[in-house]
Amino acid sequence: MAHLAETETVAAALATAAAGYRRFADRAATAPRGLATRLGGWNVGALIDHVCWGSAMEAAALCAAAGRHAPTDSRSLEDAVAAFTDAARIPIAASSAVTLPTGTVPAAFAAQLFAFEAALHDLDLAEALGATGTALSADELLACQVVLGPMLDLLGGASPHHAPPGEVTIDLIGLGDGLRLAASGGIWHRSVPTGRATTTVTGSPDEIVLFACGRLSADDVEVSGERQHAERFKTYFPGP
Repeated sequence: MAHLAETETVAAALATAAAGYRRFADRAATAPRGLATRLGGWNVGALIDHVCWGSAMEAAALCAAAGRHAPTDSRSLEDAVAAFTDAARIPIAASSAVTLPTGTVPAAFAAQLFAFEAALHDLDLAEALGATGTALSADELLACQVVLGPMLDLLGGASPHHAPPGEVTIDLIGLGDGLRLAASGGIWHRSVPTGRATTTVTGSPDEIVLFACGRLSADDVEVSGERQHAERFKTYFPGP
């Protein structure tokens, strides 16, 4: 029964990802490619190209993990999203190994990662187009809770020269049970909260996700403690 429940959770997360990519494709169909986005150096065309590549790569990774033939190279966003939607319907065990450019992860994590990616980039495009009333769904927020900590571990660990000197802790409060990030010896890592953080960032679940991913600044959330660490957050954790 536990195995069945895990498989169903993977399927639900992949369905959420597919819905997010289809939403993105619908917006992209009439979007001006030269329009600026909130992502530094990226216009809408660059964002569309990235999602085309990413969704096709993820589709191929799912097919490989399930022992299926990967789809042919997708030359358009519509083809890539269709390939992902088809791959997302393939039953896959939660423990199956999914190989991505950044490494190999269990399908249980990969499914939530894909849902996170699709939702985040759909919000990026919606913001560029001036859409209002967009927000992360409950399923997308669940994916963010699963992915955000490991993602920040990866980003912070990959950029040790960006860590502040001494010991610094940053609490992100508003998404799930919250998240504490600690820097010591020039390395960032997740930490169990004990005592008061150097800097606390508080916001709605959507605001915390967007702040952690560099889409909002310290001016867009509530900051207490040493403000400079909130202002430098994207320097500490560059990407995605």
